[in-house]
Amino acid sequence: MTESAKLCQAHGLRARKREATRSAITKAARIFTAQSGLNGFTIEQLCEEVGVSRRTFFNYFPSKEDAIIGYLQDEFPADAMAVFLACGKADKDPEGNPAGEPWPLSTTLVQDLFTLACAMTEQMDFSRGHIQDLLAAMKKEPQLMIKVIGSAHAREQEFAELIAQREQLPVDDPMARMAAALFGTCSQRASMAFFSEDNTSSYACLLAANITTAQKLFTLSHTTFEGSP
Repeated sequence: MTESAKLCQAHGLRARKREATRSAITKAARIFTAQSGLNGFTIEQLCEEVGVSRRTFFNYFPSKEDAIIGYLQDEFPADAMAVFLACGKADKDPEGNPAGEPWPLSTTLVQDLFTLACAMTEQMDFSRGHIQDLLAAMKKEPQLMIKVIGSAHAREQEFAELIAQREQLPVDDPMARMAAALFGTCSQRASMAFFSEDNTSSYACLLAANITTAQKLFTLSHTTFEGSP
């Protein structure tokens, strides 16, 4: 094995170990919260349960609440994000713009958002059990829902900024924001269906179905608005 291959293997092992530790902390935090509430256990007790130091805990999460929310605040997978950003520059569609200007969005944007979202779910490696643990914790501490909603809003903003960067648009561009909002709705609906008790489909299939439905809605609905550009 070459030195380069050895380094890649070592990096992969460290990444998997790090993710396993983060997942263990989150699972334990959710179970403790469901059983005793946020004030019913200490970070020291949580660390003892997982087998990590207090310092290690704070390397992963700034608070118990953040540990409970867990992967909802994860960063985008670096490799998948790099591919997503690179695809935007080479795929601008000059056709179909009535003003004759360059098309503002790349034609593969939605497809590439789908690929990025699927990569994120693979990195999270979440299961129905993970979500049930989170729901049990929120049932015990309903105020956690506010943090979950805030995390979802922050993730939508991150998607909007990522889309703007890829499409070379201003960071607050309304088209980038709308793209993130619409895609976020499709993703949320897919997640709800994925974690339902009778579901047998993959997240990717459910997300694709929601995106397809949204595309049909806008394609088949002829709309005109007075005063619109």
